[in-house]
Amino acid sequence: MKRIKQYIAVLLAVLFLVPAFAVRGEAAEAFTIDENVVLRGMDRTWYQGYTPDVSRNKWNLVIPVRSESAVGTITAELTVNNAQKTPFKPQVMTVQATEETKGLWGVRFALSVFPELKNADYPCTIRLSGKDKDGNALSTEIPYVVKFRGAKEGIEKAAIAVTEVQSDLSVGEEGVIRITLENPCSATIIENLELKVNDAAGHILPRKGETLKIGTLPIGESVTVEYPVTVLEKATVAPHVLKMDLNWTALDQDATYTVNNTVSISQEIRLEQGGIRMPSSVVAGDSVTLTLPLMNMGKADVVNVLATVSMPGITERQSVLVGTIQPGETKQAQLIVNPSKDTTGDFHGTLKVECTDQDGNPASFELPVNLSVEKPVKTETENTDNGKKEKKEQNSTLTLVLAGTCGLLLILLILQGAILRRKLHRLEEDKL
Repeated sequence: MKRIKQYIAVLLAVLFLVPAFAVRGEAAEAFTIDENVVLRGMDRTWYQGYTPDVSRNKWNLVIPVRSESAVGTITAELTVNNAQKTPFKPQVMTVQATEETKGLWGVRFALSVFPELKNADYPCTIRLSGKDKDGNALSTEIPYVVKFRGAKEGIEKAAIAVTEVQSDLSVGEEGVIRITLENPCSATIIENLELKVNDAAGHILPRKGETLKIGTLPIGESVTVEYPVTVLEKATVAPHVLKMDLNWTALDQDATYTVNNTVSISQEIRLEQGGIRMPSSVVAGDSVTLTLPLMNMGKADVVNVLATVSMPGITERQSVLVGTIQPGETKQAQLIVNPSKDTTGDFHGTLKVECTDQDGNPASFELPVNLSVEKPVKTETENTDNGKKEKKEQNSTLTLVLAGTCGLLLILLILQGAILRRKLHRLEEDKL
């Protein structure tokens, strides 16, 4: 029972701690701008579009600051993000403010500016700091843009740079065009930015409305947007020139910019085959022709078509380059296989067809091939020729034997004649 009570106590402690951690994790900012209050020096609320005024080279800004935890005096500091681009003269840009009503402070800046300012935007940061009743430091940073308007011209000409265009478009499919836009300006914010894309050929159509609303593009920053499109079935597989229209507002003035970019449309390689044509058997030592019709059923050229047959025991690799096959065209891949005279039996292999599209994307397929190689069959003519050859060889041997015998007998007769003549010669000498 004691252990059960301990478990219950721990569980209750956890249940009480969870809300405490949640409150801490969702702690509100120490200082905020009250957009619904009008203080001295303001003609309207921030929500209604309050803007600071410039008179006698002084820039006057009033900020209604709300805080639920700060007490006493608070400090406000204005910092221009780009110190090289600033409308303010060198000066202290820190002010202090006292509480005007419960939880509300009126922060007032009166800063000296350079004369003859041109229209421009200057991103800044307002840092508010103070202390709570326990002496703990409080601080909040609020982004702010100092805008100067009313001059005859701007500090620079507003512009947008299209730095990159990417796409992955296929015939008859949905896709997106990724466009990277950059604001190269140093003191001009692009606002209310919109994009329209148009294909002159009418093969690429917007999928979710013609206009893509992008919004604000801060100074020196870039954004990559996706423009959803649909590629029609009749689209040609070729580069397409897209017209991109950009509309925006800069320094309270409307502006437009048009640029052309090229994107490619691809299509899945549709190389069909009509079936292998080749004899099922061949006599060893003879050749056999393998033929495969290849048909391009797509809308783009199929290039570098290569057919390769591999049949271990007959040929390890034998290839033929078919080349480029245009849409709707059929070409034949022909290979000649030559089994050697001492090869017999059943052989199995593959015919592999490889190719690429115009962008270098590869594709391939394989087909099985089988061939039976038979021994050569001896004909009657061959048997007769062999008999004649053997008989001829026998006659030739007999002739040689007889010729040798005759030669030996001739030599013996000559010797015998010589011996007889010698004996006669001796007899004649004895008579004398």
